[in-house]
Amino acid sequence: MLELESLRSVFPESVYASIAENLDIGKLWEIRLRAGKPVCAWYNGSEYFLTRSGLSHDVSAALCCSSDDVRASVVGASEHSMYAYNDDINRGYITLHGGVRAGICGEVVSDGGKILTVKNYSSVNIRIPHEITGISRCIMPEIPCDLYSFLLLAPPGGGKTTVLRDLARRLSDEGGYNVLIADERAEIACCFRGEAGMDVGRRTDVITGSDKRHAFECALRSVRPDVLITDELFGAEDADIVREAVGCGIAVVASAHSSSPERFAHRALAGKLDGVMDAYFFLRGTGGGMTADKYDRILSRDG
Repeated sequence: MLELESLRSVFPESVYASIAENLDIGKLWEIRLRAGKPVCAWYNGSEYFLTRSGLSHDVSAALCCSSDDVRASVVGASEHSMYAYNDDINRGYITLHGGVRAGICGEVVSDGGKILTVKNYSSVNIRIPHEITGISRCIMPEIPCDLYSFLLLAPPGGGKTTVLRDLARRLSDEGGYNVLIADERAEIACCFRGEAGMDVGRRTDVITGSDKRHAFECALRSVRPDVLITDELFGAEDADIVREAVGCGIAVVASAHSSSPERFAHRALAGKLDGVMDAYFFLRGTGGGMTADKYDRILSRDG
């Protein structure tokens, strides 16, 4: 279990005190700090304003952040060494102990299309990852003898990463498969200084922070996984990489954002993955109540 004390440096003192005194960190998923705005919390499946006495839907009671509070949060997340973390800040996030991610918004400074730095920070979204053991049984009740490739679909925040994390653990520990996680944004295994912050299995290797092309090429050339797991496929290039891996005999389990299977069918990514993925799962609900609709082809319901 993540210790709240490890996050003290990224929260304004009033925010930290309220969380410590009133909330269960096991139910806390996000704290949003916005300059000049009320502090918001995603807690136990719902959004609230954070107050000195806990949570409320009354904005008049909410704690508010100043621009100095937001900057101090970024400084704390970077361990008071913002130069060392400049590349992370430029990518829009810093990964903290336990896989916590501080998403950073601000004014981008660029030169010739290259991002040099970010200044005048406007907000920080502190996302706390959680393990829900067994949540992947909604799509895979038992580990199959023959692996196959499939795609998880859900809106942002719909539980895709949590399911992928549990799948990695089950495929590795229960199925005995060698698993490689291409963890581009350090969200699945939540590695911090080389050690996974989440239980992703005994036979699981993790490549953190690289683009999918590099991770998939490592898989094909040297790591020899049975299954490759990655998050957030987006465009044609990602689809081409998946196609190459599947063509080389590696099962790929991935996710993509979509509000519905019908909307996904109109994306270019769907067309590129046609004939590559063996199944699609659209996730519904949260936590232990999550269910999944299975499609053998996109828009062709299975059963």
